[in-house]
Amino acid sequence: MMEQYFALKAEAGDCLLFYRMGDFFELFFDDAQAASQILDIALTSRGEHGGTPVPMCGVPVHSAESYLARLIRAGCRVAIAEQVESPEEAKERAKREGTPSSKALVKRDIVRFVTAGTLTEEALLEPRRSNVLAAICDLRGTIGIASCDISTGRMELEECAGDAMSAALARLGASEIVAPEEWDMAPAGAIRRARSQFGSDDGEARLKRLHEVAALDAFGEFSRAMLAAAGGLIAYLEHVGRGTLPFLLPPVLRSGTERLAMDEATRASLEILASQQGGRQGSLIAAIDRCVTGAGARQLAEDLSAPLTSKEAIEARLALVRFFHDDPLLRADLREVLRSAPDIGRALGRIVAGRGSPRDLGQVRDGLGEAQRIRERLERPQDRPALLESLLPALGGHGALVDLLSRALVPSPPTERSQGGFIAEGYDAALDELRGVSGNARRAIAAMEARYREETGVTALKIKHNGVLGYFIEVPAKHGDKLMAADSGFTHRQTMANAVRFNSLQLHEEASRIAEAGGHALAAEEAHFEELTGAVAAAREAIAATAAALARIDVAAGQAERAADGNWCRPDISESQSLDIKGGRHPVVEAALASAGERFVANDCTLAPDNRLWLIGGPNMGGKSTFLRQNALIVLLAQAGGYVPAEAATIGLVDRLFSRVGASDNLARGRSTFMVEMVETAAILMQASERSFVILDEVGRGTSTYDGLALAWAVVESVHETIRCRCLFATHYHELARLAESCEALSLHHVRAREWKGDLVLLHELATGPADQSYGLAVARLAGVPEKVVARAKSVLERLERGRAETGGLAAGLGDLPLFAAAAEEVQEDSSDLLQKELQSLDVDALSPREALEILYELKRKFSSTDR
Repeated sequence: MMEQYFALKAEAGDCLLFYRMGDFFELFFDDAQAASQILDIALTSRGEHGGTPVPMCGVPVHSAESYLARLIRAGCRVAIAEQVESPEEAKERAKREGTPSSKALVKRDIVRFVTAGTLTEEALLEPRRSNVLAAICDLRGTIGIASCDISTGRMELEECAGDAMSAALARLGASEIVAPEEWDMAPAGAIRRARSQFGSDDGEARLKRLHEVAALDAFGEFSRAMLAAAGGLIAYLEHVGRGTLPFLLPPVLRSGTERLAMDEATRASLEILASQQGGRQGSLIAAIDRCVTGAGARQLAEDLSAPLTSKEAIEARLALVRFFHDDPLLRADLREVLRSAPDIGRALGRIVAGRGSPRDLGQVRDGLGEAQRIRERLERPQDRPALLESLLPALGGHGALVDLLSRALVPSPPTERSQGGFIAEGYDAALDELRGVSGNARRAIAAMEARYREETGVTALKIKHNGVLGYFIEVPAKHGDKLMAADSGFTHRQTMANAVRFNSLQLHEEASRIAEAGGHALAAEEAHFEELTGAVAAAREAIAATAAALARIDVAAGQAERAADGNWCRPDISESQSLDIKGGRHPVVEAALASAGERFVANDCTLAPDNRLWLIGGPNMGGKSTFLRQNALIVLLAQAGGYVPAEAATIGLVDRLFSRVGASDNLARGRSTFMVEMVETAAILMQASERSFVILDEVGRGTSTYDGLALAWAVVESVHETIRCRCLFATHYHELARLAESCEALSLHHVRAREWKGDLVLLHELATGPADQSYGLAVARLAGVPEKVVARAKSVLERLERGRAETGGLAAGLGDLPLFAAAAEEVQEDSSDLLQKELQSLDVDALSPREALEILYELKRKFSSTDR
């Protein structure tokens, strides 16, 4: 057995091996030790190997899914080794091979790898979150990305530049990433696969075979990098499925310019799908999600992760939200029907992957039936928006399939098909007859039990059944002798402590009839199951379209419900570079305050080409960071196609959204808080465009005062002069207010606060003009800093302020600085002089080709000039 185990373990690689032994999956050696700690189950031992006991643990087969879920959440990957022949087949094989049957070992094989990105089981998936598997590769400097959610079949292909890869992966939020071996750019934790699997020709061929087409033109114009990534993705799915591919729809081409770009730092800062504590609670999606279906919640998460940049597409979504918002009765009826609709997308995924159950067929039947009801209800209004008109056809067209499933299945099919009982009475006359034979035989056994009691005089006699003995007669031990008599007609089978078990010829005959009829009935139901799953699989693309349409409708109705609850407004979308928000609010903070019975203070934000950069001062806890984030979230919500928490909003389309608010250290990558802040700021300065929206909070706070002020000053100038994008910049450096003298599109603002009888009163209101003071000592007192420490700080502050008044302070001499563009030209000229000197100092004739190349690289690194 251990020889077989080691062979399978070698095949499993770094996966935990679930080795099937009877009714348990057993784990051995290091796998057992790791699993026992994660699952908190007993670690035992079995025999010896190499002179030491073999560690082992196991989990019951019938409850394996719950254990698998815990292992997957802990970051493990699991290989399932099942018995692929019965003990009887193993003995027959042993005879053919000339091996004693007593030594016949049941053959086992790995039937599947269970990994984070390849789950389809309902118990292993989160209903309101997509489960994405992604494959990435580099083809001549272009990154190809293929992603799919095999639980619903959706597959997308895209490409991006190398420096945009992390942002693309952050948007996908993949549970598992596959990358080529020995690729330095692969993200940490990626599953490495042979580079040969990431060939563009191979990827194209795999897609053609999968969808049975001669060309991919009908699906889109895919680049070689996209096809290479698709090849790696499909090869990995074939590997984990042991040659069986899951449900995959035709690939969808995703263009990077169609979506609002956000890097990983921005997504974390804005807490879009997860709060900074790591959970859903406290995130944006938790505050706005009013979807009543899991598919709708998953679609909403995708909308928030990848907002649109096309005005027409955004307006189409907004029109659908408005349609439901303006008709509360229709919205309520629709949401009530949707609430009872099953998740047909994931049920379809399990059926097509060969892991479906009768319950999944029932969900498809019920879901398609509800879709038809929804279609009929939504066709009544006359003023339907264009997006709804495009969705309605997908909700119907399944009448024949629904009728077939309705006739074939019982109202509530079971999750297991091994015991039968899921095919409805009247669907198959032969099956009904087999069930009748079985039922008549059971009634005959009940009559037999009554007759035996009367004949033997043993009123406690019972006819029972178990999986080992089948049907048997059982009497209390004290009556056993009466049935032991040779002429009693009973045959002794088993003696228990308190009972004796017998058989009889009549009981054997009836049991045989039951077993035979039951076996035929199970075979008939299994055949019907295959027919029904085949019918569903044949309509998989149409069913998937129905699931997608229901999800989109649920999102729109949920957005309308949230808008009605919170008094949100429909934003106006424009092509201009403006941002005009009246009475804007932070949806998450407002919800938290409302639960505590407090009111959120709304604020306006008006950015335009001639007033595109707001410099915001004021005390800590005054609401600067909240104001920055709320405006970024309003932009995101608007371009995702939803209403926004404001009295009115006009949103000039944004191509990239950047947020550098609240950086923290990254010890795992050796980065301090200030280093993280500078990396994020550098990304903004290098990647932002004129159409971007940037929020920056306290740039330069993590280093010395002079360094921090200098960096903040230069960053503000760069954003204003070079990038020229819309920007909110919060700071405690009052000296930056002097930039308003030289930057014509920069205006000064502050959050209001007042000291009243020694206490700080934070008003959370935004006002124009520079902040008069920082109120740092008042905030310290409010935070509970000891009074002696605050008093000492006050005396130090007074002395520092006297020194600043005498010397001109930190900003002394800054008024003589040239503008940013002029300063950049000076730096450029200095660099040119230095480069000329370096070149003149070289003895070119004495250099070898290798040395010349190294010097060239060094000069390029040293004097590479950036525009920003």
